[in-house]
This record gives sequence, structure tokens and C-alpha cells, in this order.
Amino acid sequence: MDDRQAELERLRALVGPSEPSYEALRRDRDESMRVARQALAEVGALRGDIVDLRVQVSRARQDQEYRQVAAAMNPVQRAAYRARRRWATSVRPRLAILVRRARRVLAR
Repeated sequence: MDDRQAELERLRALVGPSEPSYEALRRDRDESMRVARQALAEVGALRGDIVDLRVQVSRARQDQEYRQVAAAMNPVQRAAYRARRRWATSVRPRLAILVRRARRVLAR
């Protein structure tokens, strides 16, 4: 019996691990891959949160700047400032788009 057991151990050493140990390795690999995918998804979600926070901070800074500038102005200056900001941030870019489209149409 000892000879058989010794021969079995010698053959296992030559061949490698048994089927159950391969299954355990496969399960470990699959679990590791699942955990890695989950960690990558969490990293992506955190990156998205960071971008959102940066946008919020930027907007808060713009609002703070506007309030500080507006507080130092009288109502007429404040209205003129609002009009300039509206022109610069909304009207001019839209007009530029319309002009580009018109040029493309006329160039045809």
C-alpha cells in the first residue's frame, strides 16, 4: 500500500495538481476578475464624481465672482454688466455658429 501511495505522489508531482485544485484555481481566477471589474467600475464612478464636483466648484466661483462684482455696482452698471455677459456667453457664440453655417451654404 505504501508503494502505491508513493507512486501516486510521484505521478502527481510529475503531472501537476489534481482536477479539484484546477477547479479551485479557476474559481479563484474568476472571483479575482469579478473583483477587479468591480473595482474598475468604482474607479470610473469616482472619476465621474470628481468631474461633477469640479463643475460645481467652477459654477460656485463664477457665482461668487458675479455677486462680488454686482455688489460694487449701482443698478444701471449692473444691468450693463449683465447685458455684456449675456452677449459674450450666449449671443455671440450663437451668432458665430449661424455665420459659419451661412458661409458654408453660400460657399456651395
